[in-house]
Amino acid sequence: MRRLALSVIASCGIAIIAACAGPGTGFSGTPGNNTTVPDAIVFQNGSAGVNDFFVAPNGNAPLLISATGVRGAGVGTTIIPDLVFQWSAQYAPAGTTYVRTGSPNGNVTCGTPPVAATFPINSLLQQGNGGVAYGSPAYQGSNYTQLAFQPGSNPPNYTQQASQIFVGPPTSGGGPVQPTPATTGNYCMYITAIHGPSGRSGTVLVVVGNGP
Repeated sequence: MRRLALSVIASCGIAIIAACAGPGTGFSGTPGNNTTVPDAIVFQNGSAGVNDFFVAPNGNAPLLISATGVRGAGVGTTIIPDLVFQWSAQYAPAGTTYVRTGSPNGNVTCGTPPVAATFPINSLLQQGNGGVAYGSPAYQGSNYTQLAFQPGSNPPNYTQQASQIFVGPPTSGGGPVQPTPATTGNYCMYITAIHGPSGRSGTVLVVVGNGP
């Protein structure tokens, strides 16, 4: 699969999303115990291959996103263990561009996003019980539940803290998934990981469509 790298997203970079306003992942110890402030936040899609932040619009396979806080840069980069994040999500405006580095490569444009009032981003998920069952028909019988979000928050701010989440296409109140626009074949979401103790955050662009 192809790697998706942002071309426009605040002052953040391409492969590593620089920690913007001042995290995580638990490799050892107790997740959440480390309050070290990261210099950058790195996102992975859970695949052993190329990082491709892409979700099929039919909702039959959620995208695993892991966030890791790091210190330093280049060969001096070190991973900060045991960081966990709060998560938030919002639609990227139509016309937002990202870089497609596979073949064919070049800039690609995000299509018109859904109307948030009809299709809120209710598809940040966790595996296992502990939340509202995700409404996509494709996930019926699967062990995914929605993260709980703070009532009235827009974009939604989720209360659970985790080093990784799953992302599916939004649904209409537990009904069908949002279809992709016919003209562009995609729309995009900004998914943000926030390190609570420091307030630092990083954002990755997720494309919902039939191809990157």
